[in-house]
Amino acid sequence: MDQMIMTTEKAMQLLDGVRDPNRLEIIFLLGKGTPMNVGEISEQFKISRPAVSHHLKVLKDAGIVRSEKIGQEIYYRLNREVIVAGLRSIADAIEGCCASSSEEKP
Repeated sequence: MDQMIMTTEKAMQLLDGVRDPNRLEIIFLLGKGTPMNVGEISEQFKISRPAVSHHLKVLKDAGIVRSEKIGQEIYYRLNREVIVAGLRSIADAIEGCCASSSEEKP
């Protein structure tokens, strides 16, 4: 993914995905590189399996994680390119809009 076009809706979805502490911990867990199923992820948290499933759905809808069905299980992995490109795009947009206004002020 060379260039990501960041709409306000995509930016909000991405930021919503990372704003929750449990989702952020899931991101860090999956960031280690090993695909994991809901049960394996749930073992790492004090929240219920349905709650983990909900957080994974939010992350998947935001494009932060991908899923792959293998047999009866669904395995999740971090979609590193999407999250890095998305956050970089947001930062670039903020830097671009704020640079001209901050240069005008003494």
